Amino acid sequence: MSTLRHVRSQWVRPERTATPSVTIVVPARNEARNLEVVLPQLPAVHEILVVDGHSSDDTADVVRRVRPDARLLQQTRRGKGNALAVGFENATGDVVVMFDADGSADADEIPAYVAALEAGADFAKGSRVLAAGGSEDITVLRDAGNRGLTLVVNTLFRTRYTDLCYGYNAFWRDILPVVSVPASAGADPVWGDGFEIETLINCRIAAAGLVIHEVPSVEKERIHGESNLNTFRDGFRVLRTILRERLRRGGASPRGIEPPVVEVPAAEVLPQGLRTDHVDLTVASAAAEDPTERERQHRADDAQRERHAVAPEPRRLAPTSQEAR
Repeated sequence: MSTLRHVRSQWVRPERTATPSVTIVVPARNEARNLEVVLPQLPAVHEILVVDGHSSDDTADVVRRVRPDARLLQQTRRGKGNALAVGFENATGDVVVMFDADGSADADEIPAYVAALEAGADFAKGSRVLAAGGSEDITVLRDAGNRGLTLVVNTLFRTRYTDLCYGYNAFWRDILPVVSVPASAGADPVWGDGFEIETLINCRIAAAGLVIHEVPSVEKERIHGESNLNTFRDGFRVLRTILRERLRRGGASPRGIEPPVVEVPAAEVLPQGLRTDHVDLTVASAAAEDPTERERQHRADDAQRERHAVAPEPRRLAPTSQEAR
């Protein structure tokens, strides 16, 4: 498992269990008809948290009827980001899975995300762009916007993300102090309450130098209703988030946490059934400032890719202008 050597860091990776308990956080706003299909498909895990976004339909009744073992929570403000924050704060599992309520996420992929975390990742990032991934739902416009925003993040944060705006992710709960999502307390809207929350999380994890694996994922078509996402409004919010987080990184890291240097030792055998076409997106932010350290990191990255025999050519949603380096 990858280890971290910290540089002025207040966060230390704790010892982690080999058999983590799992919390699935499902933000939902007026998704009753979809939840009737989605919730029964979720596996039996430590806990399922459905965070209701002040729905006007019978979301609460559906949750109690089709998944009585799930906990129903009410978000404190509005927006997907606030709903996730409520879920994160109430989660008690070792691993947290972010799972959409509209039927677009495949519950059968959850074991692959957990396996990536067990194999050494701090954050398992879903990608529709990898060879085994894809989308039945994305539009040409959203795809173009996602590719452009992914390129901006990869340029500013020196990352190798392939699918920035995909919200199907999982992580060890102990990294929440690093991510530092906006607290759910308070009635006034704050930045991070909306769809930009996923980008905020991706940027802060990258800036902190945590170990990221991308996991191939197939996005399904929404079952019922229309998405609450607005392509242009939320796209600009994502872009603004990227720029804000880059400026924040240029000054102080979130809550005083400095980016650690990541050391990648010899690869371990992956758990049974875990594909090796997920991509290691480990970021070494401190190395970027030192040419000698940067060259050492590049050699380590190359050696790691050879050891893992990682990643056949990714199948893109559409041609991109920047490859994962």
